[in-house]
Amino acid sequence: MCELMPNRDLRQCARQSIALRLQSPAQAWPRFGRDLTLVDEDGPDGSLLFACRTDPSMSNPLGIVHGGITAALLDTCMGVTCSAQCGRAATPTVTMTVNYARPVPLDAELRVRTRTVRIGRTTGQLSAEVFPAGRPDEVLATATGVYAIRR
Repeated sequence: MCELMPNRDLRQCARQSIALRLQSPAQAWPRFGRDLTLVDEDGPDGSLLFACRTDPSMSNPLGIVHGGITAALLDTCMGVTCSAQCGRAATPTVTMTVNYARPVPLDAELRVRTRTVRIGRTTGQLSAEVFPAGRPDEVLATATGVYAIRR
């Protein structure tokens, strides 16, 4: 098991991980630089903050963001955090659980806070939450995930 990386160092490693992802020909949603950005903010060790804006193309029949979009957002952010924390280009998702607390609105500026729970020899355990920008106490969805670390 490794120590949680200080936030500033983790952000630098996350930028490197994001740069590698941008070189991939496979560009699934969310794309960094277009749909999702890493926020330059000091935070707890092992934690990162991301920003995303929702739009009408993400709507489900109820007029809110589709749950699959929210899940992809959470998974991407936790995956980048795990990759940065353990120094690997990719850390495939092993399992992920998403809990939807409130409807995720369309045309909204969102934040995703990730937290490294544990990095072991073969897996990383992370958590994340989505909330409206400026309102971190108004959690819209939470997730936990386990990511494979291939050494």
